[in-house]
Amino acid sequence: MARRPFSNADPFLQVIILFLLSFMGIAVFLFMANGLVNAVWGVSFFTEPASIQDYTNPQIVQVNRVLLMFQHIGMFVVPAIVFGILVSTNWKKYLGFNSMKMAFVIGSILMMISALPLINALSWLNLQVKLPEFLSGLENILGGMEDGASELTKAITQTDNPTIFLFNILVVALLPAIGEEMIFRGALMPILIKWTGKKHSGVWISAALFSAMHMQFYGFLPRLLLGALLGYLFLWSRSLWAPIIAHFTNNALAVFLLFMMSKGKISEELDSFVPSGNDLILLVISIGLVSGILYLFYRNKSDEALDSLVVSEPDEAA
Repeated sequence: MARRPFSNADPFLQVIILFLLSFMGIAVFLFMANGLVNAVWGVSFFTEPASIQDYTNPQIVQVNRVLLMFQHIGMFVVPAIVFGILVSTNWKKYLGFNSMKMAFVIGSILMMISALPLINALSWLNLQVKLPEFLSGLENILGGMEDGASELTKAITQTDNPTIFLFNILVVALLPAIGEEMIFRGALMPILIKWTGKKHSGVWISAALFSAMHMQFYGFLPRLLLGALLGYLFLWSRSLWAPIIAHFTNNALAVFLLFMMSKGKISEELDSFVPSGNDLILLVISIGLVSGILYLFYRNKSDEALDSLVVSEPDEAA
């Protein structure tokens, strides 16, 4: 039987290889993006990094959209595929691109919609976290990073152009959903399950790394929950399509809501949480619905497929 170079490698080594591929991928694709941006818009973010922070300039905003596209492909999609090829003769099957019941598709979409009040509540809770006085400098830095990310997101999503809106769906919703799930659920989570010997540990450690990767301290808790929900969808459906669909639903809803808010069609309060009144009622309903949908996934899981996350199947001859 054919074997790939790292099919039986130690889990720690596999994690190192995966992250090295990700670092190399982002470096190569940022270099490619810089060449394209320089050729089309005459901007080089390598030599003039501040040049891509003028969000009042529509061309610079478009540059950032292109940059995000290259980042997701280089940091997540390509490294995940290369890693799959290095450890298996069938990288698609290794990463979990298996068929899925229609009930799981519908359940993945409904769970993300149902989880919105819970995610908003965790965002509010995360904002209440204050670092000790001696870490005030770090808190200011983290706050500045949050503001910068928020400003970029707002600049990208504010558009009246339907074509740009669809491009936003591709760059902000679809590509991150595919790429991040390929890396964190398809590649990393099974390694962590093998390493720790515990499925729940693999789910939550990969979720924590997924949240930390976004480098947004005041969004850590909601992304941690999101990562865990996506992990359990993968664990119990044994198809990467489940977390991809759920992740895309979450991202696309965010893009759509921000788009509608920028046009004044809906209030910005829709995406916020107040720990009283109707918001508390919605939170309780959200927790109930998410728990119920997860339970249905668990009840309908495939035990054979579940075990394949822990024990690698022999590689078939290429």
